[in-house]
Amino acid sequence: MPLPIPDNDGYRIPKEEVVISVVRAILGEAMTIRSQTLFHRLVMTKLKEQDGGRFKLSPRRLRRISAKLDDVYLVIHCREGGSRSRRTRCPVCGTSMQDIKNSTLYGWTVSTGKFCPVCHYWTGTRERIPTRYVFTIEKEKYTGDTINGREPE
Repeated sequence: MPLPIPDNDGYRIPKEEVVISVVRAILGEAMTIRSQTLFHRLVMTKLKEQDGGRFKLSPRRLRRISAKLDDVYLVIHCREGGSRSRRTRCPVCGTSMQDIKNSTLYGWTVSTGKFCPVCHYWTGTRERIPTRYVFTIEKEKYTGDTINGREPE
């Protein structure tokens, strides 16, 4: 007797292009989302509309895909850890980190920290631990002469 064919009720992992289009659509409406959890919830709601709830996406994968987009600016809030930083990979996007070099008065070159060329996360001699992510397409609001939309005093 042949075995019954199981229902294909399993989950599906969305392609990167699908996630990118959903991320751009959500940020096109909201402009700024101030937490990774809320952003993940909004993306999953939009993905469920597309595929009837079968898509699964981890917050970590969503953050890594979003960090690599040129039109999405990721603001990373961190706290300082107690140990020396020995990271070789970025905790935000997974890219290999580069050394921040500085010259001493004697002409030697020393490494004062590391930075990520993709998402601009950086850490000094003490480890910086990411605690909150803000996803936005309003880069000017978080960089340059204005901070949080106000002129500096």
